[in-house]
Amino acid sequence: MSKYAYMLRFTLQPGHWEEERLEALIDFCRKGKIDDVMFFIAPLNLRHITREETKPWMDMIGRAKGLLERIGVTTSINPLNTLLHDSANNTLLEGQNFRLMVDPNGNQSTTAVCPLCPEWRSYIIELYAYYATLQPNSLWVEDDFRFHNHSPLQWGGCFCEDHMRAFAREAGVASINREDFVQGVLASGEPHEYRRIWLDSCRQTMVELAEAIGEAVHHVSPETRIGLMTSDPSVHAAEGRDWHGIMKAFDGNQRAIIRPNLPAYMETSGIHYSWAFNAVSRLTAALIPDHTEAFPELENVPYTSYSKSKSFQKYQLETALLLGSRGITLNMIDMIGNGLYPEEQSERWLAEEKDFLNSIASLDLHVQYSKGVQVLVSEHSSYHLHTTEQSTMEALYPRETWWTSLLSAYGVANEYAVEWPKREGVLALSGQILRNYDEAQIRELFKANFVLLDGEAVYTLYTMGLGSLCGVSQAVWREVQTIEQIVNGHVYSGIKEGRMRPYLSIGRYLDIQYEQGSADVISEILSVQSEAICPGMTVVNGRIFILPYGQDGQEGTLNPIRCAVLQETITAMGTEETLMITSYSPHAAVYEFRSATQQSIAIVNNSMDDIDGIELAGADLTDDNWTLFSRFEPMGQPIALRSSEHRTVVKSHFPALTLKVLHRQI
Repeated sequence: MSKYAYMLRFTLQPGHWEEERLEALIDFCRKGKIDDVMFFIAPLNLRHITREETKPWMDMIGRAKGLLERIGVTTSINPLNTLLHDSANNTLLEGQNFRLMVDPNGNQSTTAVCPLCPEWRSYIIELYAYYATLQPNSLWVEDDFRFHNHSPLQWGGCFCEDHMRAFAREAGVASINREDFVQGVLASGEPHEYRRIWLDSCRQTMVELAEAIGEAVHHVSPETRIGLMTSDPSVHAAEGRDWHGIMKAFDGNQRAIIRPNLPAYMETSGIHYSWAFNAVSRLTAALIPDHTEAFPELENVPYTSYSKSKSFQKYQLETALLLGSRGITLNMIDMIGNGLYPEEQSERWLAEEKDFLNSIASLDLHVQYSKGVQVLVSEHSSYHLHTTEQSTMEALYPRETWWTSLLSAYGVANEYAVEWPKREGVLALSGQILRNYDEAQIRELFKANFVLLDGEAVYTLYTMGLGSLCGVSQAVWREVQTIEQIVNGHVYSGIKEGRMRPYLSIGRYLDIQYEQGSADVISEILSVQSEAICPGMTVVNGRIFILPYGQDGQEGTLNPIRCAVLQETITAMGTEETLMITSYSPHAAVYEFRSATQQSIAIVNNSMDDIDGIELAGADLTDDNWTLFSRFEPMGQPIALRSSEHRTVVKSHFPALTLKVLHRQI
């Protein structure tokens, strides 16, 4: 397998033009430089299939495996279901005495199961052991391996009677009814004990289930790697996901692998995609063990160029390298069994991209080497979040990724810090992240770091009785039509007393009153009649930057004036150099990776506009020994960089929706 593996998800239906479509698949693998084929098993069957039903698929995969081995391509198996994604009006088969999942409102699924059900556990463990008899390269567990999102249930489960009895035992009471328990889980104010019971139960259940599947697979095929598909970590947090625990449970002689979601099943703009990619895919990479290799999922619905252009697919593959990925799983061929559409000719662009992808994969752009403003997150945040009245399960989703998406859009290098900062420097806090820490820890965070706060983080600190740490004496959420105007006398983006109009997309702002003399006011929030309402952006005690808005409607925060303010503030604050793009390049993002021996700087143009030359600031990059990699220079070409006052012009053309990487040994 190459340094960067193409893993093709493929449906070869037994007996349905099988030989012809297998021959076409082998030709595609040769021409498209495919390394592994992940065969689906009955992918249209959204119920618990029997071993007898899987046998024709297993026989077919066995036949295909021998032919693929001859051309150096490995074979993997990708069952579609564990607990089940969607009931799809199905029912259990005769003899399947599985306990069914129940949602918070008492609705019972017709097919999705309770993961505590012993009969279902025996069934799924035996089925995975059977899959392992073909000794596949990898054997996948799909992203229905979760409590949430089992349509048509509301949110998911499980709140069945067996779960309710288990919750009662943990609470030390004779019984708990479902309605009272759910109300306790979602109770406003300080989290109720039921919240911990719910999250602990979910967390433990999925690790135990992963251990059981892992042991069954590796007993039959010790060298098979188990792969796990995942979705949004903030949603998984509402069921207490133990990322390290699950991956360790799936580990065997060969480490388990993971398939992070790339958040676009259909083509969207690079601007919107990058916001979600930074919040979802990069967070997943930060939460998993360092040794777990990522093979993100490129999925196109409905699986042809009618879903995504080749240009957008290339963009997704290239930006996925920022996750330290060792390859990509390609769900680009329809799952209905038609095989390959010859007119698509995807093998051509896949072959064209492969050298570049291999080159960058060899540079090891792993999250453990990333540098920049640290964005603090925690996988335990759902234990500590404060909810509001009439909350649903979605109230347990943390909102801690906002800064990484905003900073990336503004061309400021950033990284995730999980649970605690990696080092002292500039630290970005959003949502209710601070509820994970006690007062002494919070004071330490503010003492040791320069801090960026969004409105939700400020309000959290204020309601915890610690507003004085950021100079706040009072804070109230308001929602009226406003504008925001620069008042500190600085000229930003060439505009004097620049104005911004966040209202149309944000609306909600935090009306903050500061302790006297603590805040340097950069901007004011004004009424549409230009009457001052309250401070806007401020710097408190020279160490804390406050952007007093909520997170709903990020478009309202995106403005060249605000970008210039933020870059100026981070530069003034930083005790260490933060790399940033200072030339006018909206939605061009920079990512830095640095170890003891090498440095890589990845620049992504997420916009639809080409960029001629980019100026970087924040570090002295003078060196004759840089190499520039891109899809146009896949093997790299030498480039010399010169810095003047820590500003460097990279004289290269950056086409729309592309990645380029600068690399040097140090």
